[in-house]
Amino acid sequence: MKTFHEFIANIKNIKHHALLLVSRQFENNDFSDEHFRLLIKASCDIELFKSENTSAFEIASNHSDIFIADRQRKILRIEDLKAIKELSLYQPNEGTRRLFFIENCERMNANSANALLKALEEPQAHSLFVLTTKDLSLVLPTITSRCLKVFLHFTDIEKKNIVSELTQEDYKAIKLQVDSFKNSISYLNQTLSEQIISSINPVKLKNIIELSEKLAKEYKAHLLQDIIVFITCERLKKEPDFLSVSKFILSQISEWKNNESLNPSTQLWLIRIFTCFQVA
Repeated sequence: MKTFHEFIANIKNIKHHALLLVSRQFENNDFSDEHFRLLIKASCDIELFKSENTSAFEIASNHSDIFIADRQRKILRIEDLKAIKELSLYQPNEGTRRLFFIENCERMNANSANALLKALEEPQAHSLFVLTTKDLSLVLPTITSRCLKVFLHFTDIEKKNIVSELTQEDYKAIKLQVDSFKNSISYLNQTLSEQIISSINPVKLKNIIELSEKLAKEYKAHLLQDIIVFITCERLKKEPDFLSVSKFILSQISEWKNNESLNPSTQLWLIRIFTCFQVA
């Protein structure tokens, strides 16, 4: 999982023609003007002029190298995306690439998704498709399979916006688990197994299983994922040598997110993460 600014800094090194940005941030907030300007500048070398009375999206919608799908419609129809096929055939006029931006792409119906697929299956070297979603499981598999999935978190979102959806007791319980992780890499390449389970104190294991069951029943997976990432990053700030373990935890979260379409067990994923570093 990357911060938005880490993603922007590395976007020119990404060779894939279609990016699917996944973030819980998109559930309650639109893609901000500031982030959109950064995206266009970094990916296409286009500098939008600034106006106090006009949003970046309005300005960009009038640029010949940028296509923005209707941001207001609850369902994107084939008519809303029909211009993509023809536009993708032309070289950009000003920028280094032509950008096609589809916000909250889960709004596409089957017909509009099929229309987009034709463009994704025959990509032009100068075209970049950027789609966003709040929940990967809501996007049609035919779309996700043709996109590079990028899981993002936005560091400019305050802590209270993340933790306000949990009780203080549950937040502290998750934090206690992450804070108790041993700073050891001896188990980085192992998944949940009898060897790891047998090395954990039975009482501690029982508490982990009960906590995981409780959290899985009361909260959505993406909220728990974000909380674990947030707490892990907070510990890393205080303990730089926690880096190796942090990277592994974040890789586990990304794997969990990547498998959401398979409806994985939240409880089992929590047990897997909470038990991996409880041993010396």
